[in-house]
Amino acid sequence: MPAWLFFAVLWAGLPPEQALERAIDAAEPPPALRAAFNATLTSGNATRMIQFDPYAEGVHRFKLTYYHGANEELDAVVKGWMEETDPDSRLFAEDLRASISDARIAGAPESMAVSFRHRMSMNDGPIDEQFSARMSGLLQLDRNNGHVSRIQYQIDSPVKLDNGTTVEEYRQSYNFAYSERWGVTFVIGYDLMARGGRWGLSEERAVKVVLTDVAFGFAGDNKQGLQSKPAPYTPGPTAILR
Repeated sequence: MPAWLFFAVLWAGLPPEQALERAIDAAEPPPALRAAFNATLTSGNATRMIQFDPYAEGVHRFKLTYYHGANEELDAVVKGWMEETDPDSRLFAEDLRASISDARIAGAPESMAVSFRHRMSMNDGPIDEQFSARMSGLLQLDRNNGHVSRIQYQIDSPVKLDNGTTVEEYRQSYNFAYSERWGVTFVIGYDLMARGGRWGLSEERAVKVVLTDVAFGFAGDNKQGLQSKPAPYTPGPTAILR
């Protein structure tokens, strides 16, 4: 690495590789950390709002609090989230380290970006396998605190699925915040966009999710108030989580 580039991407006295390692460490939460949250999901003119409380009992843990407009994609996302044992796991980039391959670090004094190839992780399923070989990503660190602020993924060439559908374009973008109190980086929103079709026809689908009122606590401690005081989130320049 040229000397000028090395010094350009130093963060808090750390060389690039250590700065990246520090950021990924903070994206891996303690095993017992749980999170309550509200989420607003939109696609086209349709909206769903959900609420999750890991300490509530039964049907009160996961609630659909608002429903507007017909949209199969949103209904599928909500259903999948609702059926998970731990819906709050989607707030954490637990498999980020495992999914980064062929990383290349670049940057300037005010930011640092890491381009990489996506690698299959234990959380990926059969469909993910068809995308992984063609997917690349870009990770950016927040200029204010050195933690992960944004990750973008995209396929570099079309993917033909087993059902005959060709996905011509696919993008995922995740935004993160960092909680000083809990020492963890967590997802505060993401966007998914896919365009493709069969028999020469093509259509586009997009879903946007915004997470609010995120509050952390530890598993089994139902007497502890869930509180999180994240540091003010100021995204840096624009840079497969579950």
